[in-house]
Amino acid sequence: MHFIPLELVEIVFTFLPESDLAVVSTTCSLWRHIAQRVLFRHINLASQPKNISCVSTLAQNPTLAFLVRTFALRVTSHDHYLSSFHHSLSAALSNMFELISLEVHIDQDASWVMRTGIFYPRLQRLACSFHLDSHLVEFLNKSTSITELQINSVPVSESDVRPLSTDALPSLARFTGSASAAQVVVPGRPVQQIDLNSGDLTEDLAISLAKSTAPILTLGANTTSHSVSLIRTLIQCMGHLIHLRIVSTYTLMEFPDVVSLMSSKFTPFHIISPSRLILTTSPTL
Repeated sequence: MHFIPLELVEIVFTFLPESDLAVVSTTCSLWRHIAQRVLFRHINLASQPKNISCVSTLAQNPTLAFLVRTFALRVTSHDHYLSSFHHSLSAALSNMFELISLEVHIDQDASWVMRTGIFYPRLQRLACSFHLDSHLVEFLNKSTSITELQINSVPVSESDVRPLSTDALPSLARFTGSASAAQVVVPGRPVQQIDLNSGDLTEDLAISLAKSTAPILTLGANTTSHSVSLIRTLIQCMGHLIHLRIVSTYTLMEFPDVVSLMSSKFTPFHIISPSRLILTTSPTL
């Protein structure tokens, strides 16, 4: 077995279940290192909450935390953990220098766990349950490689949203979150895909989002605005849209006007109901 290339051993190990990897890791120091690299490369505690003790292990062993490339955690509101768990999580995150993807869904009041004090040079995706408070903003200001950002929670008020530094998120291409957060994040950054999961898409917000430094290709949002007027604004300021999804509380009674307005721009498009409009464009030849 000593003649087998280590790269091949690692490939074989990726096909083993975790229980077998744990056994293999006791064989010798060389195999233990390879097995640990496979075991801790991708950690998904969102789908395996019973393994939550892994957080404590990573907090206490920086060498193992350094091996983590993707980390996902979801702690629902009915789960009761002592504050020591959040401290362990913060310590574990502080040791994950090589993270590529991070997903953290925990109590919004525990957003301070994001203040790790380190720089993540390879982090490309962040999904979290926090709004743009001071803790998250400090994290984002240092994460220059993020291309996809998802913020699931809604701030209590507009004043709770903190501004980012002008040079933060220079590679951001996709944003999912509240309308108020989008107004802070999107302008001045190369965002091409926007999904507003809360808040109201207004004409003023559309104009603000159009200040993205890259052409916006897809947009999904809810609105209480007059949909025809809003769509006219979107056409004027987002000329490269390929896919538009609008869920509106405004009753679309002016179907002919919509058809006249959209026929030259969106091909094809269809109205699912008077309150839901999905439009798909084809690039202009």
